[in-house]
Amino acid sequence: MRNGSEPGCATAGMAARVLIVEDEAHARHYLRELLEGEPLVEVVGESPNGVQGAQQIRELSPDIVFVDIQMPGLDGFGMIDQIAGSRPPLFVFVTGYSDYAVRAFEIEAVDYLCKPFDKERLSISIERAVRRLNSAVPGIAGNQWLTRLSIKDDERILFVPVDEIIWIEAANKYVVVYTPTGSHISRQTIQGLEDQLNPREFVRTHRSTLVRKAAVRGLHPLFHGDYIVKLVNGAEVTLSRSFRGSFFREMSR
Repeated sequence: MRNGSEPGCATAGMAARVLIVEDEAHARHYLRELLEGEPLVEVVGESPNGVQGAQQIRELSPDIVFVDIQMPGLDGFGMIDQIAGSRPPLFVFVTGYSDYAVRAFEIEAVDYLCKPFDKERLSISIERAVRRLNSAVPGIAGNQWLTRLSIKDDERILFVPVDEIIWIEAANKYVVVYTPTGSHISRQTIQGLEDQLNPREFVRTHRSTLVRKAAVRGLHPLFHGDYIVKLVNGAEVTLSRSFRGSFFREMSR
């Protein structure tokens, strides 16, 4: 779906332009309220159906579209088909169903939000979308990934090679970095680390967990769409329903 001519409005100091396409009024209102509290984006319009959504995409040229899948008349996928050939925005699907995740990522959707979601989960989607926008803007380095972490340990500084990291877990204002030889505590956020680590090597499984793809050895289903992710060192972490769609997409790359 992407054709190399992605919108690039989300450069430094500029908010990404967002359109909401959602047939349920209360869901549109909730999403707008959350988005209006995000400094990286600006809501430029909203639509109650896919037909109007396609028209507004052509008229407003948004950078990011938050779109429901199941809508009367023209659904989310049908709306996207309608704008084929024009310069497409980035899409984040917002739906109460997980069944369409594979199809969503076949058209390179940025994220797949399963209702209900909260502000923190939405913020992660926005940051992903803005990173992708910025990586398409000339002059913005989008591929300078970390090769080692600098971690202060008592009176010394440790340099932990990124290649040795198995998984990372958030712990309040800190993260715990797990390697084959032990764990290390670093004063930074998991979102900040995710922004600096190669997304082809690491994937989010939970709002507080980031794992190396190559360290994943299997999944065990739990209730309500969650899974246990088994890692090479015997550790087990949770794959939450909110991150399931993006996890399966990223693991297939």
